[in-house]
Amino acid sequence: MGSTYFQNQYLANPAMAGIQQDWKVNVGYKVQWTAIEGAPTMQAVTADYGTVGKKIGLGVNFYNENAGVILRTGIKGTYAYHLALNDNQSFLDFGISGGIMNEWIDYDKVIGDPTDLSLQQFNARRWYADGDFGIAYRNERLTVQGALPNVKRFLNRDLRRNTIDRSLYMAAVSYKFTNPNFTIEPKAVYRGVENYKDMVDIGGEFICFENKLMMSAMYHSTHSVTAGIGTFYQNQLRILCLYTTGPADLRKYSNGEFEIALQYQLNRKYRE
Repeated sequence: MGSTYFQNQYLANPAMAGIQQDWKVNVGYKVQWTAIEGAPTMQAVTADYGTVGKKIGLGVNFYNENAGVILRTGIKGTYAYHLALNDNQSFLDFGISGGIMNEWIDYDKVIGDPTDLSLQQFNARRWYADGDFGIAYRNERLTVQGALPNVKRFLNRDLRRNTIDRSLYMAAVSYKFTNPNFTIEPKAVYRGVENYKDMVDIGGEFICFENKLMMSAMYHSTHSVTAGIGTFYQNQLRILCLYTTGPADLRKYSNGEFEIALQYQLNRKYRE
């Protein structure tokens, strides 16, 4: 989801859970390629909490996806530890998530024989346990991070699951340039995907008018672009809308992707 680049980095890296004090709740909805029948839709809800002193972060992550006849639902819990360096001017973050996921086929969407044995075997599988690991270094300007989602698959402990295109790893670096009127944060991301070429994302976020206007853009090595615009209401509610053009290979058949993401901070005052 596009909101992982700036607004909700916890979705991509468990080490980013609870980096701000108090509770933060994120809700995201994304629809892809609506011109194609059975196109994927995704929903994500996260809540993370940073303790006083910002040493410990706790989080929960709920994810749901529909793609054609296949539905996927998962929930994970997260623990993060934020080690303060240089008198709390910088931090080394560690995070780990663990949870369960279920995948099944919706028979009402099947075009063919619903009594096919392979369909029944797919739905007869047990819930699937997995975990994520993340690490980051950050200060007021620089953030360097990496994550291993689907650790079980990465360590070759999941050979019986014949899946493709799963995320294998992520590395990212960003740097904030600030002045009294605006903030610019360039970012570069490198992602590994199973059975597909690695992907590179390059872009940035621009914030102005006392954090009330946010604009972002990311170029992807699939020759697509994600552009977003959002606002920050009363230092508590962030509203972000994103549009991603279709990849070069699908541009003739799809009309891109749309996402809306909301973030609510339960504390009255926004804390960097």
